[in-house]
Amino acid sequence: MNQTQKLAYYPNLLGQSERIIQQNVESKRGLEEYLAILNERANIEDQYAKALHRLSQQIDRSSITYLREQLVNQLRQKIERLENFVDFIRSEIVEQVKEILQNQNQVQRKIIDEMKGLEWDLQDKQDDLMGGKLDYKLQARELEQSGIQDMIYQYSLDISEDKTIKQVSKTQQIQSECIKLEKEFEIIVLSYNEFIDVYRTKMESYLSQMEQQEQQKLLVQKDTLMKLFLFESSISKQSLQDTEKLNDQIRKTNLQDVIENFIMKYQRPQEAPRILEFRPYSSFLAKTIESMRSQEYQKLKDVIKAHNDTFYNIFEDSVKKNNLQTIEEQELTHLINRNSVQAIYKIMQIHINCVWNANEIQNNETIIGLLRQSTQNRLLWCQALEIQANKSNYKVQSNDAYEQLIKWSQKIINLCIEFLDASPLRKLITVSSLIHVAVQNKKHFLMYNIKDNKVLQTADFIEASVVQAVYDALVEEIKEVTTQEERIRRQKINILTQLSKICFTLLQFNPVSVIKIYAENYLKQLSVAQDATENLMFQIESFEQF
Repeated sequence: MNQTQKLAYYPNLLGQSERIIQQNVESKRGLEEYLAILNERANIEDQYAKALHRLSQQIDRSSITYLREQLVNQLRQKIERLENFVDFIRSEIVEQVKEILQNQNQVQRKIIDEMKGLEWDLQDKQDDLMGGKLDYKLQARELEQSGIQDMIYQYSLDISEDKTIKQVSKTQQIQSECIKLEKEFEIIVLSYNEFIDVYRTKMESYLSQMEQQEQQKLLVQKDTLMKLFLFESSISKQSLQDTEKLNDQIRKTNLQDVIENFIMKYQRPQEAPRILEFRPYSSFLAKTIESMRSQEYQKLKDVIKAHNDTFYNIFEDSVKKNNLQTIEEQELTHLINRNSVQAIYKIMQIHINCVWNANEIQNNETIIGLLRQSTQNRLLWCQALEIQANKSNYKVQSNDAYEQLIKWSQKIINLCIEFLDASPLRKLITVSSLIHVAVQNKKHFLMYNIKDNKVLQTADFIEASVVQAVYDALVEEIKEVTTQEERIRRQKINILTQLSKICFTLLQFNPVSVIKIYAENYLKQLSVAQDATENLMFQIESFEQF
């Protein structure tokens, strides 16, 4: 770029001080990174020299006799050259780069400070310009309106001569003020243009200094790299000479048979086969299917359903009425010993209320121990969370409480991963799409904070969740239906409903293309009507994640 092109480019930088400042920062960073590379090179060479020193000591202490002295001497010479190389980098090369970097830092700080000052002055000038222009424009418009009044008063028969004279006098006064503002605005424009000339001149100076700094940076890199190359070339040449001397000594000795025997004797044996530990196959889907076969999944559903009213009564008594947020050790032991659904649920509900109010319950380890015991306990925790959220309109009142909730949700997720427990995890992600905290008057949902858990995107968990939804639909009781045809129709509706719910929950954490495959597969297997299938597919394809 010649000087003319540069001068044509400078006006384009008006108002772009941040861009120039960033360019300064990047240039400085490049030199700092180069300095770090040089220091790291020196450290590596230093470590290599120390390693060779340890090797030379080991050879010197060994019982070998063949060329031992020559090997040790060769290593010592190489160590000396490496130490000289490290000293050269640290004392000459690094110091040279540091000096350039220090000088550039001082200049850059000055450029950045002056540039920010210029930007502030430019803003002030622009504000004065806009204010003067607006005052002048408003006065000119008022003069226009007064001129119209002059014309009307002059030619209207129903307006007295006295009024006409007053109007003309008013117009003259406005005209005088307008002329005054016009001159003031002209002065402001002149001042602004003069400042712009100064601004451009200084900007040209800054860019010229930056260009010089960049040139200095490239020159110092070129110079130091050349010095390093020459020094390394000298080392390589000396090492090659030493190697030739050693090779010459080896060639003069006929030891081929000894070397071959040595190689055969110490040839590395094949690695012995390792003993493997048998681990039976296990997955979310396998455990889900097994729980359905053993009726465990259905039993858990029946337990939750049978105690639903009891759960709400416990909430009313423990939370709404008494706002319990802690459990005395004696009471906790009593509830655990009862080993009933109601007792365990009460513990979970009080714990959830504590978390919801941003407190840390004293019995955390006991709670975690209960959660590790069974799927039922983990489901009761999720059920307590759902009821607490429902009664609070799903809104967490404080950021501290929300952070506590995130922490405990992650613990539940980790336990579900450890025990391959799909049911509580499925329930948690469902309620996480409703629980939220207000952030800048917008809803921030819990699912945003847990969606990065990779397990939620695994095919294993996705299919286990879909299979549970299908099972729920298939076993759902169909009441007040007498004909088999109507029972089949109602069951298809249940299947479509349950699949829709789980698909739209999973879509919060997975791509549309993935969930669409599972939906199509199971709708086809279950012979759901074509129009209903196409409708659900359309809704899935139209889904947009938050």
